[in-house]
Amino acid sequence: MNYIFLFLLICGSLSAAEDFSGKQEMNGISWMDFRQFPEKWELVTIRFRKDTGEMRITYANPLAMQALKEGKTDYPDGAVFAKTGIHTGVDPQFISSVVPKGIRRYQIMVKDKKRYAGTHGWGYALFDPEGKTFNEDPKITQDACYACHTIVENRGDVFSQHFSTTRYVKPIFTQEEKKVNTITYVTKAVSALPNNIRSQIPKWAKDVRWVEVEILRKHVFQGTLDEMKPLLEHESLRSKLPAIFASKDEKRFVLIYPGKSEDCMEMTQMTSISTDQEFKPVMNKFCLYD
Repeated sequence: MNYIFLFLLICGSLSAAEDFSGKQEMNGISWMDFRQFPEKWELVTIRFRKDTGEMRITYANPLAMQALKEGKTDYPDGAVFAKTGIHTGVDPQFISSVVPKGIRRYQIMVKDKKRYAGTHGWGYALFDPEGKTFNEDPKITQDACYACHTIVENRGDVFSQHFSTTRYVKPIFTQEEKKVNTITYVTKAVSALPNNIRSQIPKWAKDVRWVEVEILRKHVFQGTLDEMKPLLEHESLRSKLPAIFASKDEKRFVLIYPGKSEDCMEMTQMTSISTDQEFKPVMNKFCLYD
């Protein structure tokens, strides 16, 4: 009996500590199949994420690029977008500029309506600078990617719009031309919030603005919280109330609210409280520049 117990204990520990890192394939997407995308594919656009300080350079294979330029939202099987995420930092000899500091990750999304039917036909994969997977559950990560991309369902779940460095390209999708999906909020009383969130709310607030998008709340990983911060900041400034995004189980959340501080002088001070990997709240304060 003792041997059986020990065997089950060891197996249970191994299962709980499963390591997903170091692989060159994720969700059926192989890094080796796409590693040359920066040299072989056409540039789609470049974006800068203010929340993470990451520069993102997006490329598309011919199938994806053709559909993108034609303004189609039903991408054909075989369409692929690939993105290089780059760390940025300040050039110490030209401190007003932000420059690339090294590759952070690669992101690939592949259209296959049958294989990825559960995520609108798109498969998602993330790889580190060496083309290896991170130690994150592929299923959870893919579901979180998909949930975020539903924000642009009107664009076929593709955020990027074509941009050319050599000629003017008019954005195909504008608010006037297409119905734009938005993050919806509801006003909730602070007293109705769970204890772990209510304890972080400033005493002056009686109500909060609460993100009410079920698919986003259902599929949350740590990066989702970072992605929500700019949206919450905008809503908090608009409503003058704390704005909150929380996972469905309410263990993970990010909260942002405005305030005043001598450190920020006449500018608005924003307070951000976000849970870490162990669900512990971490506070950060920053001055909001106009």
